[in-house]
Amino acid sequence: MNEPALVELKLADVGEGLAEAEIVEWLVRPGDMVKADQPVVIVMTDKASVEIPAPADGRVRECIGTPGSIVATGSVLLRLESAAPRAPAPQAAPSTRRRAGELGVDLRAVAGSGPQGRILIEDVERHAASSQPSPRDTDDEIIPLRGLRRQTAHAVAHAWRTVPSIAEFRDVDATELVRLQSEVRARRTPGDPPFTYLPFFVRAVAVALQRHPHFNGFLDLERGEITRRSACHIGIATATEDGLIVPVLRDAARLELDEIAAELDRLVTRARAGRLHAADLTGSSVTITNFGSYGTEFGLPIVRAGESAIVGFGRIRDAVVPRDGVPAVRPMLPLTVSADHRLNDGRHLAAFAATIAECCRDPAAPGNR
Repeated sequence: MNEPALVELKLADVGEGLAEAEIVEWLVRPGDMVKADQPVVIVMTDKASVEIPAPADGRVRECIGTPGSIVATGSVLLRLESAAPRAPAPQAAPSTRRRAGELGVDLRAVAGSGPQGRILIEDVERHAASSQPSPRDTDDEIIPLRGLRRQTAHAVAHAWRTVPSIAEFRDVDATELVRLQSEVRARRTPGDPPFTYLPFFVRAVAVALQRHPHFNGFLDLERGEITRRSACHIGIATATEDGLIVPVLRDAARLELDEIAAELDRLVTRARAGRLHAADLTGSSVTITNFGSYGTEFGLPIVRAGESAIVGFGRIRDAVVPRDGVPAVRPMLPLTVSADHRLNDGRHLAAFAATIAECCRDPAAPGNR
């Protein structure tokens, strides 16, 4: 009789660009029998609380780490006895190894944030910087950085360091958008998902991604590759009690407005309950942030690592604008688009932003829906 193989579940299975996570809750104990894809542990990443499934059928031998402990990407979370093969170990490119040598960093102590747990240059530099203690006064209050706020801090810092961006600002006449949104809301029945302006924003970005496919992808500088996605997956920046989460609305270009509203409601509800799946958090090329819901007009959002752009929509407000040579009061929608300058130049960004603005200006036009 063959001896069962020992299969390891690693944190690298959670998603893209992850450096570390916090264990929230174990759903199994040593000795339990589990099935492949059965949730075994809940961790808090830089995006949300997610349930991580078992990699294979088998018996749990060991659960590594306790709730509240921080684990690095590539770290083993669970071992189980199964016939499944082991996962490959993390790797580092020659340039990364050279940088580690320059900084005196032992790669065995570094958590990799690249695909399949690969160690990147920024992982080495972050590890080196984290070993430098900062001075404290004896009366200072020390608050542990934990949970979603900790993960968000790392994700934003990583994006700021690694994604050089350019921005485009527009002010869009939203007369037709306001009118159409009011009409759609008037047709809603009790029990229907909420219908805000966000479904129109999602559709506008989906149309722009179809017309400008070079925005529907991301750059992997380590591999020297640009990935262009075949479907339009759009991240939705969502405020929760614990911080910001970005669930992903998948195949947005295939959905009607009512379907977009229903999917937004599902994602936001699960995000605020901390019950998003790993598949709900990956694969987006562009994120939408609706800072208008906070009363903000213009902002400068940061492009997330692994995406090409982020589109910010501000608060619609009345403004006096020229129409046919005379002043007129119109509802105006502020629009900001930040893009990865390594992927697209100013002329590309202008065209992309113009398409989004056009779709918001005339959402009922045949080409804009």
